[in-house]
Amino acid sequence: MTNTSPPPRRVLLATDLSCRCDRALDQSVALAEQWQAELVAVSVAETTTIDMLDERPRKWRRQGDTTERMRWRLARDLKGKVANIRTIVAEGEPASAISAIAQREQCDLIVTGFGHDATLGRIFLGSTVDRLVRETRIPILVVRERTAGAYARVLATTDASEESLEALRVASVLFPAAALTLFHAFDYPYSSLLDDRDFSQETAEKEAALNQLLQNGAFQRDPLKQVVKTVARFGSPEALLPDYVEDHGIDLTVVGSNGHGALFDALIGSTHRKLLDTLEGDILIVRES
Repeated sequence: MTNTSPPPRRVLLATDLSCRCDRALDQSVALAEQWQAELVAVSVAETTTIDMLDERPRKWRRQGDTTERMRWRLARDLKGKVANIRTIVAEGEPASAISAIAQREQCDLIVTGFGHDATLGRIFLGSTVDRLVRETRIPILVVRERTAGAYARVLATTDASEESLEALRVASVLFPAAALTLFHAFDYPYSSLLDDRDFSQETAEKEAALNQLLQNGAFQRDPLKQVVKTVARFGSPEALLPDYVEDHGIDLTVVGSNGHGALFDALIGSTHRKLLDTLEGDILIVRES
């Protein structure tokens, strides 16, 4: 995706049909309308899932099996939401099925919710999203907040490498009217022993390096139209990001990932997943080139 790429043509909504995915549904509808894109709503029934949607025997119901009942619920939830929409119900392992459908349908963005539905035996912001991030190169938007208009303030994280600027580049394409911030948290070994040290000089140097990074490489050939605010802070991202996002009213945090590495582990990995419980706003996960 380059800075001059057109807006998405097709958005995939991955839903477990629980109330926790209602916000993702509303946001996906809003984005599809904003971009005039097609919305593809996908729900996956795991082959080992026991049908517990209704305690009545299956023969008493109009929709006898799990797949048909999920299709009925999708149609019910999406009725009248948006004109250009298709629904797909599949069976299998959720992450693999969603990834395969997104690739087959040539989707530009995957939208999903925060939480789980024990009835359907699925955890979206647990193992499923973790696996989905590793399986697909399509950006994944995890919706946590109520839809309240377009994203106005977007923050992209970076480890100060050119590869990590992909998160900023994608944010610029998807949300060209948003105010952009490029955020870099840096730390040193044994820094806990340096509590009294003033890191203002290092911080200024890091911000200067970020500005230089924006002017070089891919951005030199295709400069961003938006003004990007660069911010460097001393400390770990899991400690600094939640406070900065809350203090500055950030609507969307964009995380670059190659599936491994310190930044990915801090934001998505199991050892620091508690960050996802404290970080305000929605999260967009972008696979780095």
